[in-house]
Amino acid sequence: METALTPAVLASLAPDGQVMKAGQELANQRHWQTLGQDERAFWGECQGSALYRVCIDKLSLKTSCTCPSRKIPCKHSIGLLYLAMSSADTVPVAAPPEWVETWLKRRTAHRQGGDQPRAAQEDKGAALAMTPEGEPERQRRSQRRQQRMLRGLERFDLWLSDVLRNGLADLQGETLRQWEQEAAALDDAQLPGLASRLRALIAVPYSHPNWPESLLRQLGKLALLSEAFRYMERLEPELQEDVRQALGLPLQSEELLSRGERVRDYWLFLGQRVEQRDQLWQQRTWLLGRQTGRQALLLQYAPAGRPPTFTEHYPLGSEQEAELIFWPSAYPQRARLLEAISPAMPLGSSPGAASFAEFLATVAAALARQPWLERFLCVLSEATPICLDKGQHWYLRDRHEQALPLSRGPHWQLLALAGGHPVTFIGEWNGEELFPLAMISPTGGFQSLFSFKK
Repeated sequence: METALTPAVLASLAPDGQVMKAGQELANQRHWQTLGQDERAFWGECQGSALYRVCIDKLSLKTSCTCPSRKIPCKHSIGLLYLAMSSADTVPVAAPPEWVETWLKRRTAHRQGGDQPRAAQEDKGAALAMTPEGEPERQRRSQRRQQRMLRGLERFDLWLSDVLRNGLADLQGETLRQWEQEAAALDDAQLPGLASRLRALIAVPYSHPNWPESLLRQLGKLALLSEAFRYMERLEPELQEDVRQALGLPLQSEELLSRGERVRDYWLFLGQRVEQRDQLWQQRTWLLGRQTGRQALLLQYAPAGRPPTFTEHYPLGSEQEAELIFWPSAYPQRARLLEAISPAMPLGSSPGAASFAEFLATVAAALARQPWLERFLCVLSEATPICLDKGQHWYLRDRHEQALPLSRGPHWQLLALAGGHPVTFIGEWNGEELFPLAMISPTGGFQSLFSFKK
């Protein structure tokens, strides 16, 4: 029985939002040749910079494509699935071409434990049929990408040295446009993660009084990331995963399922935030394990340019027994919800840090293990919002009279709901300020504070 195609299924297959968006754009018959399907598979040839052959097993939704992308499934595979989902007549029933039959024989041999000589020969023949150059060419492509990345990092290091030598006094106008050019060069060097982090820093100059200190700290992290890639073999395996992901080399879905850490707990769905980043909408949903005390970050992406629509919906302000799988990391934070085990129940109370000192100690311990983490969930008991200068400055105070700044903007709802009394505060900490997501009051229960206006 084949797997039903739904938007949620396709979103879970896509390795990231960029692939999903590109795949949706390819879901048009004008991009395709030799489209067809039978009871076993979908197939087609997609015209890109070359003509790429795509095969998809209907039972398992395993994909194969002759394009050089390291992301699996690639955009061509996702595009074919979106095309097949759109209408029953879009991908016609047909007899499979020889290259599809060869791939299907290999799939059958694999499912039957095909370790016999004949199966091995079929597997080799299928690989050569799908990619004429064979496995050596794949290895050469991987080596070429590695060299391109290293050249990109060499250029980035030289540019960063020039920035520090010239100083930060004149970071505006044409100078900041050069930063965007460097980010584009990093994209060309197949380092999208590093490019994204650099683009995020363009908004830092003159954004607040302490911006030079903040900018230098973030540039230092980028320099550390560049250095870490050169000496990957010296790092622990978990930290190597963090470096690859920070540079923009995502973990494939199959690898996540086989290597990720599975954690079953009663998960508290505490807060959610949506913002635009790198031509995509990013939704961040924060969970806290009641028994393990672990925080989890669930990410979803949607194309920019229109109001975002996300396939998964989470019960904020609720508690649910579920199993999550965490991306391999020296400090696992990003996760995916694998299975909801019990119905969601209303959230009563939430365990939180007793003070900012306790919370910041956990942040310091996490950064000591994984220095490129960008955000943390902050749950603080007995917190009081403080408004100064008629709403120009906002702070959160703990029970020991210590305070941290809130993000810029009006937080009158938080102030009104607290009514001058301590509450359990739920927010997102980026290393400099807290962004309010929700609160739990002794009388009013859970209240979400973030409202995305479409």
